[in-house]
Amino acid sequence: MTSRNIVLLAISMTCTAAPTGTPCGTCHPSEDARFLASPMGRSLSTPDPLPAGQVRHKESGSEISIEMRNGEMVHRLSERGLTAEYAIAYQVGSGIKGRTYVVDLGNYLLESPASWYRDHGWGISPGYEGMQLIDFDRPVTELCLFCHAGEAKFTDSDKRRIAPGSLNAITCERCHGNGRAHMRRPSPDNIVNPDKLTPEARNSICEQCHLEGEARIVNPGKNMQDFHAGEKLEDTLATYLFQQGGKIHPAVNQFEELAASRCVRGSGARLWCGSCHDPHGAPVQRSQQIKAVCTSCHEKLSPIAHRSTPNECVTCHMPARSTSNIAHVAVTDHRIHRPGEPQPTGANSADSVFAWRQPPEQFRQRDLAVAELQIGSQQHRTEIIKDGVRLLQSLPEKQQNNDPEALSLLQSIYLTTSAPAKAFALSEWAEASEPNSATFALNLGIALKRAGDKPRAERQFQRAIELDPSMMQAYAELAVLYDEEDRPDDARKTIDRFLEWNPQSIQFRLAHRP
Repeated sequence: MTSRNIVLLAISMTCTAAPTGTPCGTCHPSEDARFLASPMGRSLSTPDPLPAGQVRHKESGSEISIEMRNGEMVHRLSERGLTAEYAIAYQVGSGIKGRTYVVDLGNYLLESPASWYRDHGWGISPGYEGMQLIDFDRPVTELCLFCHAGEAKFTDSDKRRIAPGSLNAITCERCHGNGRAHMRRPSPDNIVNPDKLTPEARNSICEQCHLEGEARIVNPGKNMQDFHAGEKLEDTLATYLFQQGGKIHPAVNQFEELAASRCVRGSGARLWCGSCHDPHGAPVQRSQQIKAVCTSCHEKLSPIAHRSTPNECVTCHMPARSTSNIAHVAVTDHRIHRPGEPQPTGANSADSVFAWRQPPEQFRQRDLAVAELQIGSQQHRTEIIKDGVRLLQSLPEKQQNNDPEALSLLQSIYLTTSAPAKAFALSEWAEASEPNSATFALNLGIALKRAGDKPRAERQFQRAIELDPSMMQAYAELAVLYDEEDRPDDARKTIDRFLEWNPQSIQFRLAHRP
């Protein structure tokens, strides 16, 4: 039993009333109950029952059927004469907009290609839309779990394998910080109250999930789980936006839009997410809560625009709009603008990458370089990639040599630009720095293969598979290498080896066909 569990046990034994849901419910039963019923409190759970359904994926011609069997949700994929059937372990999302579903294969989490959308029903999951062949093969990463789960625990250096039983929904600690000291001796001084923080630290609590931007770059020596409420987010990770033709293209953009609104800019940082959103789940109707916030400043409304007293403000000033990256989902426009008012554009029309808020000085050049390499590759912007390479190469040699993540990313750039010697050198160094990383072993194998050293490439692909049996690309690279060397039996054994780990893989079963 951990020390925290011992503390919780002691509290439950000495209190006259048992907690309503979490340890915080002992002293805060109303807030605890409302939080557990809120979207954050329901961010991740086992699947709720839903009506059966079927989804057709046009690009691949496949079909996905969904049904409940003995209280368990099952997703079944039919494609090219093969079928794959998986029991769903988790649903991600509260259902306000929809839910995505997750399969657990040996503590590796994979996204189902079927999602449920509140205003549409069953549809294709984000990321699967344009694929020519679909499978249950999109890994659920640390980045996904950071926003949709509590503190996830991993058992591998690449953070792909989840510790058994470690997943749960977002908890009170996400906004209030570590509660151990507060549970031992309750006091306002040993718990975080977001409303009492500086604007930067207060906003960081919301930004951790509602400011995705185009890239999130973790500072050297840190991981995403190092951020805690009360700190500034950029001390752990920096968020970068991409401006193209004067327009910013963020992915989850509530925070960017709100910060650009006249209301926030004119409030002197007093107006923030918590002004309208009660994370505990507001006991009153939210439209009335928001109207009260608006009329606290706008006591007199324009008689021309408001010919009668409105019941709420959101419909006109924060209308729903569709998203470009998630089908069937409408989000609230947080610019708080007048109806018909055009969206402002940046003063600079050139494509550029910039930080939402700058990380500490010692990481600024490095973090911008990594962001430019990531975003430049995603957006196919050669000039941005070149600037990222220049920034990384101009860092002090000692700083470069202590940053395997940045150099591994640079290695992947060299691979795509036909510089195998440079790619090999960086891959070898990164793999030696993180010998337990399956990703670095795979990257080194690819570099060695491009450089013509197939025996060493084979060994690195084998190492990657041993470190991470779920890594499909390592099996595929190894099977192709064997095929190129006219070793069909070894290629088939490699495919069979993956099928031992996941017998239902459509892609690898198709590879067995003549």
